[in-house]
Amino acid sequence: MAMFTLVFIFFALVFVCNVISTIVRKYLRATLTAMDDIPALGVLRSKGLKISGTAVVCGGSIAGLLSARVCADHFESVVMVEPEESVTRPDDHHHGEKSSSVVQKRSRVPQYTSFHAYQPFMTLAVRKWFPNFDHEVVKAGARVVSADLKLHVAGVPLGAPWHQYTANNFPTITTLTRAGLETLLRRLVLATCPNVKHVPGAVIALVRSESSADAIDSVRVRSREGEESSIPATLVVDCTGPARGGFRWLQDPSFTSTTGTEQHVSPLPLEALKHTYDHKMAYTTCAFDVPPALMPPIKALGFPEDFATAGFLYVSAADPSTDSRNLIIGMKGESSVQFVCGGWDVRERITSIDDIKKFLSDMVVLRPVPDWIFRLLELFEQEQVPSTCAYARCPPSVYIQYHLARNIPSNFIAIGDSVLNINPVRGQGCTKACVEAVTLNGLLIKCAAAPTGSTKGTGNLLPKDFSRNFFHLQAKRTGALWATNKSNDYAWKTTTPAKGDGLHTGAWKRAYGKALLQLATKDREVSAAFWHAVNWLAPPTDLFSPIIILKLAWMQVPGCFGL
Repeated sequence: MAMFTLVFIFFALVFVCNVISTIVRKYLRATLTAMDDIPALGVLRSKGLKISGTAVVCGGSIAGLLSARVCADHFESVVMVEPEESVTRPDDHHHGEKSSSVVQKRSRVPQYTSFHAYQPFMTLAVRKWFPNFDHEVVKAGARVVSADLKLHVAGVPLGAPWHQYTANNFPTITTLTRAGLETLLRRLVLATCPNVKHVPGAVIALVRSESSADAIDSVRVRSREGEESSIPATLVVDCTGPARGGFRWLQDPSFTSTTGTEQHVSPLPLEALKHTYDHKMAYTTCAFDVPPALMPPIKALGFPEDFATAGFLYVSAADPSTDSRNLIIGMKGESSVQFVCGGWDVRERITSIDDIKKFLSDMVVLRPVPDWIFRLLELFEQEQVPSTCAYARCPPSVYIQYHLARNIPSNFIAIGDSVLNINPVRGQGCTKACVEAVTLNGLLIKCAAAPTGSTKGTGNLLPKDFSRNFFHLQAKRTGALWATNKSNDYAWKTTTPAKGDGLHTGAWKRAYGKALLQLATKDREVSAAFWHAVNWLAPPTDLFSPIIILKLAWMQVPGCFGL
C-alpha cells in the first residue's frame, strides 16, 4: 500500500509539473514572442469600425512599410512621410518585375546593397498581410526557400530541425535583396491599402496637443521645396531608423517642460535613455552573377544544392576564443551567389577572388572549409563571372530605452532601428522590425471600436497607456537583443563597451552560450531549440529549460573527474 501511494504521488507530481510547465511556457511564448499575434494580422476590426483620424508613419523603409500596413487595418487614413527621393518616385511604387534588381541606395542604411538575411517569422507574417506574397517574390526575380541556414560553429555543423517537420512544411525565407524586399513591400502596401498615402518630405517636429498634455496633436513636415505643413496625428510611429527622429523631436522644450511636479518625457534628460557601444563590425559582400550556361559545370563540382531551390549554402560563425572571422555563402535573386566575408575589427577589404581565398584560408576552424567552395571560386575566376563587391563598416549599436521613460506622449511609438540597432552579423534587423509591427497590431486590436451612437466608420482615440504598453512589450520581445548581442560582442577585445560596462559584462551569458552551442552540435533536440529561438519562432527561455540545463551539467561531468 505504501509503495502504491509513493508511485501515485510521483506520477501526480509529474503531472502537476507538466501542467505548470505548459502554462508557464504558453505565457512566455505570448509575452516574449509575437507568434500568437500572427493569426490576427489582416483581420477586420470589430464591426469594421476603424480608429478616427490619421496614423503618421515617419519613414518609409522596411519598418515604415510594415507599420503602415498594420495601421491601414486600424485607422481611417495613414500617411507615410519619406525623405529620400529615390524611393518615393511613382515608377518605383509600382515597380513590377525584377524588384530584386533595384539599385537605388538608401543613404542612411550603410549595408543597403550588402547581403541580408530574414528569419521565417517574417515570412509567416508577410504572408498574412499579403496572401500572394510568394507569387510576388517569384515575379520579383527571387525565391522562397527553406530556412536551413547551413550553420556551422567554427566549421562544425549545427543542424536544422528537419526531423520536426515534413519536407513540405519546413519554415521558409526569401532570397530577396534588401532593396528588392523594400521595393516589393512598398508596391504591395500601396496596391492593397487605398487609405495609405506616400508623402515626400521630412518630419521636423511634433506638436503637443493643447487639450491633452500627454498627447501629440500633429506633426510638422518640410517638403523638398522647403515648404512646411502640419498633418493631424492620432498616432505617430517613428520609423526613421538610425536618424532616430523621435528621439530628437521629444527633446523639444514643449515636451520636456514641466507641469506641476511631472515632466512630459522623463524625470531624467532623454539622453540618459540612450546607450551605445561599438562592436567594430565590418564585412564585404561579393556577388557573382552566374550565367545559366555555368549550371552544369557547377553541379559537377559537387555543389551541395540545386540552383533552382538554393538559399543559404554555407554559414560559419567564429569562435571568439580563436578567431573573429565569419563567412556566409548564399543565393540572392535567381542566380546571384554571394560571399560575405567579415567579422569583428576585420579590416581586409575584399575586392577579388584571391582576397576571398585568402580570407577562407585565414579562418580558424575545427573542420576545414569544404573543397567545393574553393572549386567554385576557381570556376568563377576561370569563366570570368561578373562580380561586384560592397564593403560595409557597420555603425555602433544604439538602444533608446523608451520603456524606462515616464510620460512619453500616449500616441507616440518607435519601431525598428529608431529604437534599437544591433550588430547585423546575425541578420536580425528586418525581422526585428516585423516583430514590432506585429506587436503593434496586437495592441491596436484591443483599442475599442466606436461606441454606440457614434458616427459610422469612426472609433475611439488611443488609450492613455497605449505608448507605455507598446514600449514595455517591445522591450520584452526585441529589447532583449540588446543584452544578448552586447554580451556576445564583448567576447572580442576590440569592442568598445558601453558606458559603465567592461568587456567582462555578460561573461556568464557567453559561457552558457558557448556550452550550449557545443552541446547543440551533438544533440539535435538542443540544436532544434536553439534554431527555433534564434528564428523568433519560440521564446528564448526555451534555451534554459530544465532538460537542457541537465544536459549541459552532464556534459561537464567528464571534465570534473578529469576524464
